[in-house]
Amino acid sequence: MTRALSIHDKSAHALTLPKRTGTSWLPVMLRFTMISLRRRVRLGLLAGLLACGAGLVRADEGWQLLAGYLFRDAHEAFAANPPADIRRHALGVAASLINHPPVTPGKIARAESMLRDLVATEANDEPAHYARYLLARIAHLHRAGSMAEVEAAYRAVLAADAAHPLAQIAAGKLALVLLYQRPELTVTERLAAAAALAPVAGRAELPEAACAYYRALAGAALFYDVLDAQVYGWLQRADAIGTDDVLVASGLRIQLAEIARALGRRDEALAHYRRFLAEILPTDNRYRTATERMQELEAAP
Repeated sequence: MTRALSIHDKSAHALTLPKRTGTSWLPVMLRFTMISLRRRVRLGLLAGLLACGAGLVRADEGWQLLAGYLFRDAHEAFAANPPADIRRHALGVAASLINHPPVTPGKIARAESMLRDLVATEANDEPAHYARYLLARIAHLHRAGSMAEVEAAYRAVLAADAAHPLAQIAAGKLALVLLYQRPELTVTERLAAAAALAPVAGRAELPEAACAYYRALAGAALFYDVLDAQVYGWLQRADAIGTDDVLVASGLRIQLAEIARALGRRDEALAHYRRFLAEILPTDNRYRTATERMQELEAAP
């Protein structure tokens, strides 16, 4: 058993997945960038609105409060102020309802009704695009809808406008559904279905979302004990796109080194190890193990 390289995670959600290679184990470290459930749900429901829809915020008090995750205050502001734009106002009320604790079935039902009305009355404006995304997230997170319903809701976001930034975010969420929540599919079919979303989910428009998508593809493959050139390629794509999260970035470096090593790509593995070691501190608990791995490769005939 070789020593596993620990991949740091803000919430300690790191998983060591062994891959048998002959008589030894290859520790493949998957770093899942996970945050607390409460904040994950908030960001999951509002990420598209606040990351892609800066124009929605403007000087509107309710939207300003939503942007600061002050959901109770935002809901009160929307209720107190007459709407300058009825559709933007309705979207804001719905967004505040599904994030203002306690999130009750009644709040979810009211928000869904408002969002469906936005889509039905004007299918192609900005509020309608955001409404579709929130409807998909509600089905996925709040209503425990069937996977068929959840998948259809995400695909509706893509079908409405595949070039919209929200479509890229929705495609990334859909990829996770296909990778982990479709048990009737074989592993090969799951990976292929998720990889088919690359033209949308992997676009350069939202680099962090694209990086996360390719990491998710590679992470799922390794989770299912698939380690091949395609997995290595997905991690290369994620690394090339880059991320502002230094922990994710260092995790990518060491994953690339470990996988290149497992695939027999000695020179590439050495390059990844050197790059990794140059970017982390010697006090990092992965430093010594990575150094030893690199030295073993350098000494190999």
